[in-house]
Amino acid sequence: MWILRRKGGLTAKAIAELCACRATRNYIPRSRKQFIVNYGKDYHNAHLNRNVIFNKLEVYERLQAAGISQPRMFHKGDEIPEDAFPLLARKKYHSQGRDIVYIHNKHDFDNNLEDFMYDFLVEYINKTSEYRVHILGDDAFVSVKFCGETVADPLVRSHNNGWRQIEYSRDWHDELIILATKAIDIMRYDFGAVDIIRKGDKLYVLEINTAPGLEPRKLQLYAEYFKKAEREWHNAQI
Repeated sequence: MWILRRKGGLTAKAIAELCACRATRNYIPRSRKQFIVNYGKDYHNAHLNRNVIFNKLEVYERLQAAGISQPRMFHKGDEIPEDAFPLLARKKYHSQGRDIVYIHNKHDFDNNLEDFMYDFLVEYINKTSEYRVHILGDDAFVSVKFCGETVADPLVRSHNNGWRQIEYSRDWHDELIILATKAIDIMRYDFGAVDIIRKGDKLYVLEINTAPGLEPRKLQLYAEYFKKAEREWHNAQI
């Protein structure tokens, strides 16, 4: 097995160690006799996530066209109505929310437009809760994000910004899995971590992470899934 990773790619390296295989950024195996996983790379002959798309705007548009519930999105150059604010300025290619710029109101947007480096805009929803749903083939695992530090970024709920994830199996568990699975199926992915927020009784998909950072237990789950997929692929060749 080869796991194709992005620059940095520490999680891919950790999974590769558990799978007793190699993680690579530059080398692309040419032989179809080797099982290949995309985990941060775009290689269309991979056996897992061969259809991965890293352009977040394209993914957003595909999910939107398929009727997935998401915050309102505006393209660059669109006329933005007053009631759309606040908004989040986003880039097509980003990770861990490093691109996010909060735009409070239309006055802020109109008078500081040159300061905003963005490709599209997304409605900011003051969420009740935020979840991450890992879909690994036919299996699903739900986590809820919680503030693990006294000071945490209220906008970007990532590990680097003081947020942690714990296993979740209470209210909305089944609905979260159904929505995340639908999003993964629309994109034709084999696996991914779907970020979903809830406001009141409504769920919204934020994005799909195809190379998510993982804590130790999730690393083990991903490694087991990759090894199982490799065994099934190998047995099908015999």
